[in-house]
Amino acid sequence: MMTKQNTAILSQWWQPQALALDECWQYSVGPITLYFKRCLQEWQFSFERQDQAETNFSTVSQSAVCLPELLTSQRFIFRHSPTSFRLTPKLLERPVVIKTRQPVSIPAGEQNVFYISSPVCIQVSLEQPQTILLEISIQRLSDTWFGASTEHGQLCYADKTHARQSLAEIPARPHRAVTAVTIENRSDKMLTIDKISIPLPYLAIYGRNDGSLWTDPITLQHEGDSSLTRFKISKELPAGLSSADLLTAPRELPDKNNLVRAFTGIFSQ
Repeated sequence: MMTKQNTAILSQWWQPQALALDECWQYSVGPITLYFKRCLQEWQFSFERQDQAETNFSTVSQSAVCLPELLTSQRFIFRHSPTSFRLTPKLLERPVVIKTRQPVSIPAGEQNVFYISSPVCIQVSLEQPQTILLEISIQRLSDTWFGASTEHGQLCYADKTHARQSLAEIPARPHRAVTAVTIENRSDKMLTIDKISIPLPYLAIYGRNDGSLWTDPITLQHEGDSSLTRFKISKELPAGLSSADLLTAPRELPDKNNLVRAFTGIFSQ
């Protein structure tokens, strides 16, 4: 259980939080702030997002005087209100197409690991017994089509981020999950990448003690002719994580055809 104090740092914000009767609580995760109030036979809930998502990296959990009057509140009615709420991070329900800020080139025969982040959703639930109330996207992303043509591809979300090669370069952001992407260039030509699709519905999400979020690692293998020949979701987790750190299982079970279609067209030479 989290202690009731202001913690303007990253923390394990997915831990349950108990409220006394008529107590109000404010929880900020990156650019979104959620408000809770527990009454005898109901829970009240509201939220708001900030515009500057990439500059707010903190987690804040603190008592509140009351729910903001200008926000629309939702009421959930019970015979006897549960005592605790929980926020659970979940990956988005669609793949995210990441356009790198600079093109990335990999020479023939080389491979590199890139760390790419994507925003998560928050599942709001009550404890004892567990009751899922709703799911909220922390950031609003635009829609994009990803594929070789308008007939072959899929609807995705679009985002921009750095393809970082060092763990030390990853900023502390509680609202984004990091995916380790290994790209192997098995062709005899230079491989240049300026966008990549991360199949988030097929990945699990894990939480570290430091409050950071990670997904299953993935591997992409390129063997020429601008085609993806192999794709793999690795079960060898990044250092410092184990299966005990699992927070949310994948939304979908992948099949080979869907995975190949999700990545066809990301490579250019």
